[in-house]
Amino acid sequence: MSFDSPSTSSSSSTESTPKLISEKCLICFQPAHGNHFGVDSCRACAAFFRRVIVTHKQQFKCREGNNKCTPDELGRWACKKCRTDRCFSLGMKPDNIQRDRDRFVCSERFHDDRKRKSIETTVPLTVEQFSEKRIVKTFTIGSGINAEYITFFDLSPLISDAEYILKKIPKIDKSMKPKSSLEQLALGLREIRKSQLWGPNIPEMKKIGKMETWDHWVREMRRAGEWIMHFEEFRGLEQDEKMEILKCMWHVFSRLERISMTAEMRRRKLCDEKEFVYGTTQRINYEKLEIEGKWFTEATDSEIRYYVGPLQLYFCDSIISSLIELRPSDVEVSYMLCNLCFQLTGNKLGGKIKEITDRLQDVLANDLHKYYLERDKYSRYSYRLTKLLNLNRLYQTNMEIRRKSFFLAHTFNVFRVKMSHPEMFLFSC
Repeated sequence: MSFDSPSTSSSSSTESTPKLISEKCLICFQPAHGNHFGVDSCRACAAFFRRVIVTHKQQFKCREGNNKCTPDELGRWACKKCRTDRCFSLGMKPDNIQRDRDRFVCSERFHDDRKRKSIETTVPLTVEQFSEKRIVKTFTIGSGINAEYITFFDLSPLISDAEYILKKIPKIDKSMKPKSSLEQLALGLREIRKSQLWGPNIPEMKKIGKMETWDHWVREMRRAGEWIMHFEEFRGLEQDEKMEILKCMWHVFSRLERISMTAEMRRRKLCDEKEFVYGTTQRINYEKLEIEGKWFTEATDSEIRYYVGPLQLYFCDSIISSLIELRPSDVEVSYMLCNLCFQLTGNKLGGKIKEITDRLQDVLANDLHKYYLERDKYSRYSYRLTKLLNLNRLYQTNMEIRRKSFFLAHTFNVFRVKMSHPEMFLFSC
């Protein structure tokens, strides 16, 4: 995908005559703002359609079950499936992006080359300015070019790995078998961390590109699967249930487990404040890290960093500092990991999976209670448990802040990567 030069884009816009736009959005019947993806609609419905296409989440269920839902008097849709079906039935197409689709595109402001150059070269200071900049670029996409994605990832190898791991019973020391499920998970945590390099000489990764990202996904999926299979009650689930849970939770596990390891490394003075233990054999300095972005976006480095947000937030520095102070045991870290993974997975997937994750959390909560009662030094365990759960809530707050930025990026099709199994990244941000 390439963008036209300002002069070319300006002249073509000047020569074309804006077509008449319907007064009302054909999707929700509210005031229309332009022709989006081939259909006269409002920006809200256009953004909804864009999110459906970019995230590839089109398999919704009708809320009423009759596929005949309509918007209310304010244009609000309660049913995503019927709204999506209406978009497609009216002829919305992801490749039908037009230079003159919005009325304001044809204003004199966008025909002034000097102002256009200023917009294209200046990093915006507000969300509105930044959004406007991305809209300008959307209208300069060359015709006939598939702008849906830059890179396609076939995640089938990760799925195959996961299926194999979830059928394999880990070797558990006979002395651990009488122990609780939570303590066996702590053993599993120690097992997957055996490959962890320690010391100040851990190699520094100075650049992250497509291959580094892929290799990281492969390793972290395997580690998550090997760890959770130490949970006896989890092993007793049906294969499809285990698979559905792992696909949803592995990325959360990976991030939080690496946050925990980074805290331990910093506590031992084995890595600096601005460093993060990215994998078991590498660390990164996130102030010096070079992000190779051509494989997932055509945005500039400053634009990428705008969407990613403050790096201290992205790498959860506040959580790392709290973990350094708390110094949790492997049992506590395992409980913290399970609590967050099962809570998010259950809430996201609902139904039977929610019932399963709730049951698994009950088992671990009882195990943690017994663990604390057996140790006098943790007699104030309610204080420590509150601290652990507060850190999980802080992590979710950080995720929500990041999700808002990434939502804006998805709305304007900034990060253009397609996944064969997008459900693998339900909690990637």
